[in-house]
Amino acid sequence: MPSRRSTGTATLLLDLGCIAVALIAARQSGTGAYADSARLVLYLATWTVMAERLGAYLVPFHRSPFAVVRAALETWGITAAIVGLVDLSVFETPSAFEWRVVLLGALLLTIQRLLLLRSPLAVAAARPRVLLVGACDSAAALTGDKGSRRSLDVRGFVPFPGEQPSMLPHLQPLGELKAIEDVLVDHRIDLALVCPSDHAVLGDVHKVFQICDRTGLSAQFFPPFLGLENLHASLTWIDGRLGLSLQSLPNRSLSLLGKRAMDLGGAALGLLLLLPAFVACALAVKLTSRGPVFFPQDRVGRNGEVFRCFKFRTMKVGAQQQQEHLRPSSIQDGPAFKMKNDPRLTRVGGFLRRYSLDELPQLLNVLLGDMSLVGPRPPIPSEVERYTWWQRRRTSVKPGLTCVWQVWGRNRVSFKRWVEMDLYYIDNWSLWLDLKLIAHTVRAVIRGTGM
Repeated sequence: MPSRRSTGTATLLLDLGCIAVALIAARQSGTGAYADSARLVLYLATWTVMAERLGAYLVPFHRSPFAVVRAALETWGITAAIVGLVDLSVFETPSAFEWRVVLLGALLLTIQRLLLLRSPLAVAAARPRVLLVGACDSAAALTGDKGSRRSLDVRGFVPFPGEQPSMLPHLQPLGELKAIEDVLVDHRIDLALVCPSDHAVLGDVHKVFQICDRTGLSAQFFPPFLGLENLHASLTWIDGRLGLSLQSLPNRSLSLLGKRAMDLGGAALGLLLLLPAFVACALAVKLTSRGPVFFPQDRVGRNGEVFRCFKFRTMKVGAQQQQEHLRPSSIQDGPAFKMKNDPRLTRVGGFLRRYSLDELPQLLNVLLGDMSLVGPRPPIPSEVERYTWWQRRRTSVKPGLTCVWQVWGRNRVSFKRWVEMDLYYIDNWSLWLDLKLIAHTVRAVIRGTGM
């Protein structure tokens, strides 16, 4: 069976061939041979470096086709951006040529990946001979479904001392932990999946890693404390010491770059189109009550960072000092405050809040990067101080103008349900979900259900 290294080398050569074909196909007559050669070398070298840095060849073939293709396209996008800037500035190459290279390269790499996924090379590399080390619920879940049986050739398992082999009735026991080195050799194992229970001794787990390293095998570790839903782990280093960083954040990829681009474009377009509404709201606030037009307030952003949030003023000056006295009249439980017929509202304040017009200045916060178009609403610091431990996770992402609560919850749900809606958004975030929430927000605003 080909190793991951040989498979990665073969895939790299195929990728370099696709990039070369894209450059040759996009080439215009009249360009110098020196410029063409230098451009080709630059593209190939940059791709090789970026593919290594971004781990493009670490995505196994048994992952979904989407994951394999996405890794290639992300690497290609960064490669084309770096080389394109050099190409435009040094060789003064027409931008039309760069776009042809980008599109042709993306097309060829996508086709190549889809064909490679069904090739004998990929099929062989996708089913390594696996030994499962550990016998617990997590180990059973890891190897019990049809997907894992298709992608892995699990030869059997070796339990840690104290674990019950009966936990894995679908697998064959291959011996005891003290004889694991012989098991690895006798069954020609390619990969060890180390999945200990909570009761496994740390020294035994470390021993497995040492034996795998001594025999030149790859080992993948699935510790029990990572069996938490929606928890993302990544490697981190402190003074050269390796560790795990655990976060409840969406995976960082081109999707987040797309979210920021959507924020910038949407906020800029919104400010332009809604300029008459801005002027009308500002005049209404200024002419109907004493005080400033805008109401800046400290709000809690991503990871607890405090920023200045802008709104049109809807209350009389000094209204904040009266909130705690009015809290018994709040219709919203928990730390948040919502009150019907709030006596602190100005003459136009209720209208602005009903149709969310008071929040239009927060488009400026979106442009500044403090907020996003879609995300949990930014709370005030005094509310966050009253959060329970699990509610604080709603501040782990950038706050937004609208979210699930604004569309389907509003003032009709408890604070606990409100936070659960925000956590659902955090755990299921996608650009498509953002677009749907923006569309539904327009409907909610027109209905005038704000307070």
